[in-house]
Amino acid sequence: MAQDKENPLARWSRLKREAAAGTAAPEPKRAPAEAARPGETAPAAETPMPVLPPLEALNPDSDFSPFMDKRVDERLRRLALKKLFSDPSLNIVDGLDDFAEDFNLLEDLPQEMVAKLEHVRDVLRGPDPEPEPEAEPEQDAQAQGTPPDEAQIRQEKDDEGNDGEDQHDVARRQDT
Repeated sequence: MAQDKENPLARWSRLKREAAAGTAAPEPKRAPAEAARPGETAPAAETPMPVLPPLEALNPDSDFSPFMDKRVDERLRRLALKKLFSDPSLNIVDGLDDFAEDFNLLEDLPQEMVAKLEHVRDVLRGPDPEPEPEAEPEQDAQAQGTPPDEAQIRQEKDDEGNDGEDQHDVARRQDT
């Protein structure tokens, strides 16, 4: 009776020392009233293996608890659960699954909404700077340091009104 009121840590220490010394005393058996406490199950060796109904006969109203016993094979348990959750009443997507939809197929925003969003962006950040107008192709070529092609040179000559004469040709004639 003294051991029943013993501190759990002291009991553990005593049992550890006895086991090391090889003089372990057997555990005192609990009274039948203590063995049948609520919430405790009897050891598996004392209860018979549950009777399992055939998988083909299972439906959502069947009792699946015998398949949850630890002694039932894992594959058989999984097959029973697969049968249970294949019922449409248990596998309906409830709409709360965040990643269940395909968000690649979104509809375009209406133009009114796009206009409102652009307006809010302009108000909060200021308008975007105006893009610079594109330069003419000959100015681009000169700015990039690439030589202009012959068509551009002919066009420049025609625009200057030299009747196709180059400024260098005019300068050479004046020197002679």
